Amino acid sequence: MSLQYVTKINNFSRLGLIAMALSVFAILAIAGCSTTDAEPTPYDREDFTPVAGPPPFPIIFEGKFTVDGEPGPADSTIYAEFIHGGSPISTTYEGEYVQVILGPVSKSDIEHGVISFYLGTRAGDHVKAEETWEWDTVAQPTNQVLDLTFSRNPVE
Repeated sequence: MSLQYVTKINNFSRLGLIAMALSVFAILAIAGCSTTDAEPTPYDREDFTPVAGPPPFPIIFEGKFTVDGEPGPADSTIYAEFIHGGSPISTTYEGEYVQVILGPVSKSDIEHGVISFYLGTRAGDHVKAEETWEWDTVAQPTNQVLDLTFSRNPVE
């Protein structure tokens, strides 16, 4: 195998990683534009200073969830948010959720460092989980199991 061929393969690998990171950043930036107006926040969502450099790798949350002490219903929606960064909406199975993916997109997200989880929709009724997650930078996309507890099922 020639050195030139190996160099081309390495360049394509780097381009693939860069493209993946940019895709994750774009998804997080679009999802992060939403706000939950139902609950007042102790911080300013309008003060947006993006994270410098490439976006941090995301955490991929999954686990069990309960609503009022019972396994949560299938086909519900769960999402997570920092201050500016937010996950895409994930559809649930009975008592389980998967693929709630997010990472910080702003300096405030990193400084505040708390991820909140919601059952429902951003634009409609939603309920905040009792649990939160303290952000810590990860060296690669990382799976995390976190069971969530909600006090009620949102009105649809």
